[in-house]
Amino acid sequence: MNEIERLRLQISKVDKDIIELIAKRQDLAKKIGEYKKKNNMQVYDHAREVLLREFHDSVSNEHKISATMIARIFEILIEESRKVQSDE
Repeated sequence: MNEIERLRLQISKVDKDIIELIAKRQDLAKKIGEYKKKNNMQVYDHAREVLLREFHDSVSNEHKISATMIARIFEILIEESRKVQSDE
């Protein structure tokens, strides 16, 4: 196996890990949705989303990766979490 094949194999492993973590995140979002429904809470929580954006920016900066890219990724994840919570 040459260097590029080895690196691509590592990327595939990381991609699998990312997908598994997204699935775990969605499961947690579903549980939050169940809690919100039982406690008559709204799905959309603006204050929480602002805190999440600040957290994501901070972690992005800590790891020296594009905060804009991370914001775009989490915009999708948060949108999907809202959908999961609304489906409850």
